[in-house]
Amino acid sequence: MPYCTDLRGKSEFKAAYHRVNLHGDTVAKCAIIYNQFALPSLRLTFGGTPCPNLFLEICTDLANDILHCPDWDPSSTFSPHADKVPDPVLLPASVDFKQAKSLDVDIPLDTWGKVDDFIDDGIVIIPDLNTNQNHAIQAILLSIHTICQPLASSEPIAREDCLSPGNLAEEGGLSECIIIFGWVINTRSLTIALPQKKFKYRDANLRIIFSAKKGIL
Repeated sequence: MPYCTDLRGKSEFKAAYHRVNLHGDTVAKCAIIYNQFALPSLRLTFGGTPCPNLFLEICTDLANDILHCPDWDPSSTFSPHADKVPDPVLLPASVDFKQAKSLDVDIPLDTWGKVDDFIDDGIVIIPDLNTNQNHAIQAILLSIHTICQPLASSEPIAREDCLSPGNLAEEGGLSECIIIFGWVINTRSLTIALPQKKFKYRDANLRIIFSAKKGIL
């Protein structure tokens, strides 16, 4: 049986926390006090405890349903942003597939893939099988477009699209090696590493800390 790699991609729900207003009681409880001034936040605060991102969670659930629907044809039912998704990026054939170790727990096999979310990022993970490349990112794009009111040409209130086109162009394409949650995840070599820029920054900080400790000793 030939080796199969996992592909991953991301899409961002643009300005997710700016699209909902806080309840009045919550505004009063979460106001920031500075000297004699109270600074209320009328819209959801990024990462605030009473501010779960219900939008993306709902979109994620719908995206998983779409992804696992055998009757869904992305060539006929798709998001208007479908043509903006970059082509998948695969590693060269010369890069070997690493052998994974046996798992301690049984995980059900899912050849359709999975959509998950974290704050305002929708993350897609799929095995590179059959037509998965055409389904993965398209599922979450379609779910966001379906749940959010599409922008009309005569929109009475100016507002931006719920999808971040810049993020889609940069990170929306599927890849075997992609940065997720600040880590470079390589699904062919089965490695997780810091990005080069972040590694240099942390390495420099650690060297300063170690040098200071040597001086103290």
